[in-house]
Amino acid sequence: MRLLDLFKPSFETRDLDASLFNLGLEDKTKTSSGKAVDPSTAIQSATVYACVSLISDSSATMPVKTFRKTQDHREATTPPVFLDSINGMPNPETDGFTWMHRTINSLALYGNSYWLITARDRNGFPSEVFNLHPDDVKIERKNGKAIYVFNGKENFTRYTIFNPSGEIIHIKNFEQGSDYGLSPIEAGSEAIGMALAQDEFSGSFFRNGAVLSGVIEMDSTPSEEQLRIFKQSFNRKHQGSNKAHNIGILTEGSKWKPLSLNHEQMQFLQSRKYTKSEICGLFRVPAYMIGDLSETTKLGSSIEEQNRVFYELTLLPYINRVETALTMMLPRNQFARIDVSGLLRANIKARYESYNLGRNAGFLSVNEIRAKEDLPPVDSEIGDSYLQNLNQLSVEDKDDQTD
Repeated sequence: MRLLDLFKPSFETRDLDASLFNLGLEDKTKTSSGKAVDPSTAIQSATVYACVSLISDSSATMPVKTFRKTQDHREATTPPVFLDSINGMPNPETDGFTWMHRTINSLALYGNSYWLITARDRNGFPSEVFNLHPDDVKIERKNGKAIYVFNGKENFTRYTIFNPSGEIIHIKNFEQGSDYGLSPIEAGSEAIGMALAQDEFSGSFFRNGAVLSGVIEMDSTPSEEQLRIFKQSFNRKHQGSNKAHNIGILTEGSKWKPLSLNHEQMQFLQSRKYTKSEICGLFRVPAYMIGDLSETTKLGSSIEEQNRVFYELTLLPYINRVETALTMMLPRNQFARIDVSGLLRANIKARYESYNLGRNAGFLSVNEIRAKEDLPPVDSEIGDSYLQNLNQLSVEDKDDQTD
């Protein structure tokens, strides 16, 4: 069977019966707000889309590096072809950025991410990996063993260190002791349903309702023709930004009465703001990072500190899960790391000051500093040496010199 055949949708012909008609009486995705919440509907919320895209984009832009663990240090290795962003791709149809973006996106929206191994190198390690849509994968149990069913017809086993012949890599977002992971969409379905209902209500409000900045009250009852002439004259003199703040004159006992938002409308705006903050809490994304600048952040006084908090509280759990899955697919004593130095890198002055401190304190060498800046090493006699201040001697050394 060809690989493309695995990804073709299959259609099943059945006779119509009463079980095919869903009356909405047992819809598990229905929330108290009346809106059905699942990944396809939740992404229509601007806040959900902003949070998911921020997490996915931030993670996918970071390069993946591989290392070999030795006794006293680690050394960089050549990544396998499916992780090599320069000389390879995860599969013939997907580049590295898209592959990682789909992985994080599935974790955030569905709580599960699946990789299908379709080719291996001569040593038996994966060399070609595809993303599978979570809706196309079902997990069944046969004799206590998890079987992954793709599109209802292809059965695969899970790839682990103890089962390297498996074909499916399964990453869970929130481990709840079941075969499937839990996504923020499922955990916060009520909050997201409320946001969807509020969006629908506000759209209907502006489509069907009339929101006026003010009205003109008259003592008399003019005819339709008089009202039309009066309205055209008023708009001609005051409509448009170039005529704003002009002095207006009303005749025949007319009065201008400005209108403002009532308490019910103000409460609706506050409710939308609270719902947005609640969804940000589900994804652990600071609200200011998706454009909500109504409140100043207390997470840090600089961009570097704010990025560090975003990395530690939001991205790190996703990164660790992906790193663990990638490490399983590498040879023994090798491991994968997602390079976050670009996100956490401070300004050049702060970096050079910290390098100077480490160099003078004796725990950083020239080559170690150059490696952090992605620079080639220099001569080992100079580059691998450590400085030691003359007045920083241990007590034993001082006693030896005294004797």
